Amino acid sequence: MASDSRSFHFVLVHGACFGGWCWYKVADLLMKDGLTVSSLDMAGQGIDTTDADQVSTLEQYNQPLTDFFNALPSHHKVILVGHSAGGFNLTYTMERFPHKIAAAVFVTALMTLSGATAFDSLNEILSRIGNFGDSTFSFANGEENKPTSLKFGKQFSQQFLLQNTPSSDICLTDSLLKKCPLLQGALSYTKENYGQVLRAYVVAKEDKLLPEEFQRKMIAENPPQMVYEIEGSDHSPFFCKPDRLANILLKIATRCLCN
Repeated sequence: MASDSRSFHFVLVHGACFGGWCWYKVADLLMKDGLTVSSLDMAGQGIDTTDADQVSTLEQYNQPLTDFFNALPSHHKVILVGHSAGGFNLTYTMERFPHKIAAAVFVTALMTLSGATAFDSLNEILSRIGNFGDSTFSFANGEENKPTSLKFGKQFSQQFLLQNTPSSDICLTDSLLKKCPLLQGALSYTKENYGQVLRAYVVAKEDKLLPEEFQRKMIAENPPQMVYEIEGSDHSPFFCKPDRLANILLKIATRCLCN
């Protein structure tokens, strides 16, 4: 890459039940290429000690990322990368800090229309996969109300998230997955803010949680400027295809230099 592109700062956002740890292979590849990388934990995830059942809004869940952006120098821009449910974090942040984002990259992520809720996406996923198997829901507000958190089960993860992932990373995931908040409220954005940010979508061709058909549907409904594909990737390309994913991110950084 040209030396100028090495000035880009990648900010990596995990999906539901994961943490910043899941990006370790991709982060290592990017840093070896001279780029700056930050892998953050959202509220209640990774090493963050917040109780996931006490996090009910995207504003709360996204607070670590909001704090990160508030601390950035005014002239500093990042390439924001989100996986799976991390697409909600990207959308929320794009609306609030468009001037600090050179590009937003949705990696087999939820790229929803304005007005959608987390439960809308959950129901759409359920309509395709049938059920969440041995995953567990928590009901901190009583079972007569909506669940407050979800934790993917071991068997479910191996079948729908990690079927092409190396066994060492499956063991890592089994040890580190945490329950994730199920957020209330709709996600809204505007053309004036969200709509001004360069967007890319990375399709995982063998994703079973968000099947390619679902990913293509989101792309068609809310077209990004760039679309890339990863052949042979399950829902976790940072584990099973880290080299390909890192290469795509470097291409996006190069594209940003031309804008």
